[in-house]
Amino acid sequence: QVPTGAFTTMLGNNDGGCSILSRLTTMMLMLFPSYAFGAAAADICKDAASCQAHMRSISQKLDTMRDEMNSRTHTLQALEELRTGILSGKRIELPSAIREHLERESPLIGEISYDARHRPVSTNVTRHFQHVRTIAGNSKVLHHAFLPLKRSAAASQRMTSALIVTVDSEMTLSLNSLDGETVLDRLPLGHASGSTVKFMELSPNQENHFVMTGDDRGEIRVHNLKITAKAEKTEGGDVSDDEVETKPKPNVTTKTKLYVTANYSGSIMLPRGPGSEERQLKAMLPIERTGKTFFVTGDHLGGISVFMRNGTVKGRVKVTEDPGGVIGLQRSQGQMILFWSSHSFGFFSVSQLDVSYPPCTGWNSPLYHVSIDPSFSASRVILALTDGDVLVFNTQRGKSKACDLTLKFPHVSVMPFQLHSFRGHVMGLPTPLDNMARKEEYMREIFFFNLAAMEAGYGVSPSRAVSLQLSFKPRQPEHMALHGGLANTGDRKSQIALRFANSQGVELYDLSLKTPPPPQAAGGGSGNDDSWTSNLLNWVPKVGVFGVALVGVVIWNVRKVTSQKKFDAKDDFDDELFRKRLMESREKRSADKVGGGMGMGGENTGAGLNAEDLRADDLDDDN
Repeated sequence: QVPTGAFTTMLGNNDGGCSILSRLTTMMLMLFPSYAFGAAAADICKDAASCQAHMRSISQKLDTMRDEMNSRTHTLQALEELRTGILSGKRIELPSAIREHLERESPLIGEISYDARHRPVSTNVTRHFQHVRTIAGNSKVLHHAFLPLKRSAAASQRMTSALIVTVDSEMTLSLNSLDGETVLDRLPLGHASGSTVKFMELSPNQENHFVMTGDDRGEIRVHNLKITAKAEKTEGGDVSDDEVETKPKPNVTTKTKLYVTANYSGSIMLPRGPGSEERQLKAMLPIERTGKTFFVTGDHLGGISVFMRNGTVKGRVKVTEDPGGVIGLQRSQGQMILFWSSHSFGFFSVSQLDVSYPPCTGWNSPLYHVSIDPSFSASRVILALTDGDVLVFNTQRGKSKACDLTLKFPHVSVMPFQLHSFRGHVMGLPTPLDNMARKEEYMREIFFFNLAAMEAGYGVSPSRAVSLQLSFKPRQPEHMALHGGLANTGDRKSQIALRFANSQGVELYDLSLKTPPPPQAAGGGSGNDDSWTSNLLNWVPKVGVFGVALVGVVIWNVRKVTSQKKFDAKDDFDDELFRKRLMESREKRSADKVGGGMGMGGENTGAGLNAEDLRADDLDDDN
């Protein structure tokens, strides 16, 4: 290191190198100003060791500056790619970490980019979503859901398999068929003026229909529904009785029409706590057990209450101490109810009024929504956290209960998901939180996560975890409801009803999506089989394997029959008959010898029987 004073001396003594040294001095002053000034600037390099140490420090600083410059270069490249994508109107691919970081700062990033590691297999909306019609187009809908009808009646009478139930901002109830026909128009629910309907649930079976609504005051009101199907002539004929004729008259076309009436059944108010503390309603769910209907509610103090159909309280149990209390309820297997709070979930028994097993915990961000994987009999629970992560827990290990974290979805959104299970996929609708900054600017797309591909694992190549990523820009979906159609009715496809922000009514779509292959055959980017035998079995057709096995069985049976004949031939040899013939032959030979000996002078050459004396014809071919 040359001090600043030495540069001045060198510049004065060497006029020819003035420009070079002046540039070098300027660069050193810019890069290392701390070494150019100060009282100890001239004493930095005193000997070889100090000079080497000082050079190493300079080299380390230069390496740090190089890394910073590379980082700035990558930033400039990313900005250039973003600029190119915006100008061309195409979405670009960004690394997962960079995209997540940028999206938290700017909602525009999610709109113009994909996750390079988990880019979607398809983004074609029109291929998978076919718009059918708008339901309740003149109302500001707050809640909507599908009410399934009896499958036998829907199949035999060729009528709609479900009704769409809506509750609007004026707290009125409406029912529409999938054909767009209004069968119940704006029935007042009777909630107090100034309140807001926060929850709506439907009856759990198809025999007894009712609608259950709850407001922000804690009042729950129940309305019974009577649904009648009548057949009408298309040319204005008389209406038949309630029982629709299964065999209409020849050359007469009839149409099945639904008539719905609603009657108020009763109301329930959450009881106050100790000291007249008001309990806020956070979740509710109707459930049936042994032919009886119960209403289950969750409050902000962490309690679950069970009510009889007439409003009588059966009992209340506190199930969590988490802030916010019970925030969701969902039907599980049998008479169990899945409940969840911000940092736990568990199963509640309505019959025993108790939590059967300790709740599952173990995540940091609060829990937002929960879905049950129907293919695992309620033992697989999918959790959506508020930071956008999605976790999968198994609640059963063999025959014992467990809380095992088995899978984590790719992080493709900074917003939490509403989750729905559908044909081997998990549908996720990003939903901004109430306290989220600039939440209106974030684009909400529907994600279809392929469970089989994620179970197969990730590799070097891009995964196939996201089967579909669908955008309805500029519209923003707020809520969705699913209904699976019947194969033997007119509703062959599944339907999805979407409610969009700042729009009236509900949009009905036909949903077309194939069920993914099982995990063993799914190509999840880099799914590796553990053995070459499994690869061989997957490659060879099953018919070929069966043919090879059949040929082997036939060959084995042929060899078995051939060897059995050989043993049977040996077993047919009769020892007694052989001895008898042998004795007779000996006696005959002895008599011939005696007679022959007398004639030859009485010389006896031997009375014995040699082996060669026994002729083959004496054995009578018994061997």
